[in-house]
Amino acid sequence: MIRIRSIVQAAALGALCLLAPAARAEVPANGKAYMDAAYESVESLFKLYDGRPSLPRLSDPVDGKVLADVWNVPAILGKPPYGAADLPILAEIVQKQAGILQAYALFSPPGRKEPDQAANAVEFQDELTRTRVFLLQAAGGALSAINDFSARLKDEDKTEARARGLREMRVGLQEIVVGSALALRAPELRDANRQLIAQAFADNAAGIASALAPPDRNALVSALQQVRPSLKPEAQKAISDFATAVAAAPCEGFCLVN
Repeated sequence: MIRIRSIVQAAALGALCLLAPAARAEVPANGKAYMDAAYESVESLFKLYDGRPSLPRLSDPVDGKVLADVWNVPAILGKPPYGAADLPILAEIVQKQAGILQAYALFSPPGRKEPDQAANAVEFQDELTRTRVFLLQAAGGALSAINDFSARLKDEDKTEARARGLREMRVGLQEIVVGSALALRAPELRDANRQLIAQAFADNAAGIASALAPPDRNALVSALQQVRPSLKPEAQKAISDFATAVAAAPCEGFCLVN
């Protein structure tokens, strides 16, 4: 499966995160094991489709159960808040989910040299939407964990190398969040999928905003507000709720780091 470069680099922070003071993790105790097993099943499923003109579909009665398992948010991610101790696990989970996202986004059937990303965005919108919804919570959780990790560092541990690593990780997570915002602009996206993404933004607003610098917060809200008029009322409300929550979120810790 394909990996997002910035997330792969950021995943190396796992060992670094162990230097933080102990904190109770909110990711379920077996969340990583569940994700690993579900992801392995998805990879095996993808291998069965190697050379075929399509990919596993959520609508398929058999394949859909395998895919749904890897997007089981309660079992894998639990619920916020997330802290410093969650960061290594969340980074690994984000990496794997980003791989699934890109596998669908960059799919190219036999005989086609380059992937048709516009066509893939339409054909695989159910699978891409479910991955984006999962990633919005995982990325929001990781951003929250970055903030907590930064706050727990002792003065002697606040090195430029560590700060640079955290900034790179934040950029990678921000790219994922912005990608979901841009996905809402696609006119071919069905209203049900628009609603799922919009609600995921609303549900994870605090985590997403926690480590983003104010200009990046404002840019994200602006991007979502631009697409808001094309949404159904319920999705419009979710975007408004997101904007309100982001505006009310305090800017502390790593949020202040440019």
